[in-house]
Amino acid sequence: MKKIITIFPLFFFFYSHAQLFTGGGGGIQNNGQYTYFNIPVSGLMPMQLDSTFGIEQVGINISHPEVEELYIYLRSPSGTVVELTEGNSCHGNNYSNTVFDSHLSNSITLGTSPYTGNYRPTGYLGRFNSGQAGNGTWQLIVHDYLAFVDSGAVINWSIKFGNLPSPAVRFTSSNLPIIDINTNNQVLSDLNITVNFGIIYNGAGQRNNVTDAMNNYNGKAIMHWRGNSTKNFEKKAFNVQTVDAAGIELNASLLGMPPENDWDLIAMYQDKSLIRVPFTYDLSRKMGHYSTRFKMVEVVINNEYQGVYLLVEKPKWGPYRIDIPKLTSSDNSFPLVTGGYIFKIDRNNGVGGWYSFLLGDSCDNAHFYYQFVYPNDANITSQQKNYIQSYMDNFETVMNSPSFGNSTTGYPNYIDESSFIDYFIINELSKNVDAYRLSTYLYKDNIAQGGKLHIGPVWDYDLAWHNCNYGNSFNPTGWEYQIYDSIHPLPNWWRRFSQDSNFVNKLYCRWNSLRQGILSVYNLNAYIDSTANWLYESQQRNFTQWPILGAYIYPNPQNQIGASYQSEVDDLKIWISNRIVWMDEFILGNCTLAVGINENNPNNMSVYPNPFISGTTFSIRLTEDADVSLKLIDILGKEISVLNKHEHSGEFKVIFDRKETASGIYFYQLKINNATKTGKIIIQ
Repeated sequence: MKKIITIFPLFFFFYSHAQLFTGGGGGIQNNGQYTYFNIPVSGLMPMQLDSTFGIEQVGINISHPEVEELYIYLRSPSGTVVELTEGNSCHGNNYSNTVFDSHLSNSITLGTSPYTGNYRPTGYLGRFNSGQAGNGTWQLIVHDYLAFVDSGAVINWSIKFGNLPSPAVRFTSSNLPIIDINTNNQVLSDLNITVNFGIIYNGAGQRNNVTDAMNNYNGKAIMHWRGNSTKNFEKKAFNVQTVDAAGIELNASLLGMPPENDWDLIAMYQDKSLIRVPFTYDLSRKMGHYSTRFKMVEVVINNEYQGVYLLVEKPKWGPYRIDIPKLTSSDNSFPLVTGGYIFKIDRNNGVGGWYSFLLGDSCDNAHFYYQFVYPNDANITSQQKNYIQSYMDNFETVMNSPSFGNSTTGYPNYIDESSFIDYFIINELSKNVDAYRLSTYLYKDNIAQGGKLHIGPVWDYDLAWHNCNYGNSFNPTGWEYQIYDSIHPLPNWWRRFSQDSNFVNKLYCRWNSLRQGILSVYNLNAYIDSTANWLYESQQRNFTQWPILGAYIYPNPQNQIGASYQSEVDDLKIWISNRIVWMDEFILGNCTLAVGINENNPNNMSVYPNPFISGTTFSIRLTEDADVSLKLIDILGKEISVLNKHEHSGEFKVIFDRKETASGIYFYQLKINNATKTGKIIIQ
């Protein structure tokens, strides 16, 4: 039996000119639908809400046994919707005399039930105070998203208007490009609508003003919400398709990116650094792979500031994106039927595809799902479906066989190993909770281009890099590929790869090579710091409009008490440094240098002792005279030159005396002419 608590109406402190309006309640629908509670407001003077007179506070009394099931919003007569509390970011039973005030620093998400007192909402009440009319019907909207589980009721609620409102964000110019969208009185949702879409960009280093001409793009676009769980957040992400006046696809070069018509606006709502997604894309590109191009922008919709977004290329077939052979409906026999294909491992959410032939690694021994991307389900022929499904069935079967690592008949015959190794590195380094099992793109070339399966491009990293509190992804230690999921299994390929010495050794060599450049802590920190500096101005506006700094937004793992933008950036850098230390220790293997060192002698290069306290000796044997460079590199990327000279053939030794060199993990880089060998040493 549910215990109904009778709660008396709210009481507020009044300022001069304050006006309080109260509304009744009723039962909250428990069928997944929204429930609306109205307050008619009239007689407000002045009639327009702004920074001198507007909404100051909203109060609620709600009886519900699990408030984490409730998303609660306030809607103005003009249709603006502001989130008061965000679902599972609050826990416990009831809201009792709960008052929302955007002036405050203590977020509702850090309170405790029954949340009696004054809190900052997850949304910003200043969005109402932007010149909107205050008179009319205001609505409290309650969504119990977990249908048919718990029931509850709104007891009463209230709105207080006064002369100390939170002001609307004033946005006039930016160092980032500005995207201006006019929906022409249509509401953005899951459904496509045609909008006016414009971009203001005056060039590198120039200010962009909202009053400037839309000089980069000015035309039509079709838009709708994008994402799965992200649709529940107040700051929405969007799919954008540029079209002509007749609604026909129109390829356009947006902000210097190659011409296309499919784009996404990524909101980065859960990522308070605003860095994780572009950071991942850039790393993958620097590692030598096609990666989604992007531009950081600020967005305005219907004259309301929306914050910092990432305008990105949507992964798809094309000469400037995933550049594989075009597959037509007539390409149904060998060799044309062999490619190219794009598909991904993801949810079975109604998109055409097929389940894996063999079980994936999961808690309940389930199969994982492949979605068709190119050709899509509407265009792919039955012969093409049969071919790509059979190819993946054969690959899965090989991966489960005793000879899966055979260089002729095993997995090297099916996949591009380098793409899988780099994909493993970037997903494990970021500890992406969705890695391998969701948003995992794959593409297959035609046999004329080698016909092998590649993995990538990387996609969907807002919950990576220490931004998720489940699946052990918050921990800088441990392997993500070893975490089983009860709903979305991951392929067992990754477990099998770890059992093959050839793959392990190539992974070791690649990791240590990247660690001396792209993946040095120094370079990673430099990227993060430069991006944070670039966003210094815009992030302040973003987090005023969406006041989530210092708020728990599911599934953030960071301590939110007293959090700031800088603390979010620092947390990211510290976690990456700790993660790299762990991976340096646990990525094991051997590297061999094929050029310049005697290949018949397994001990042609040795370091002894290792680990060491006072010093160590590098013993090197050359088959011919060569230019030799030997460096030590610490985990921050700082180099210590040990040797750089021309050496004669034969064996020679290089003695390294640590002197004042600090204890820790170091990497050596030996270059002989144009060949490189890398390894790891430990100074105790």
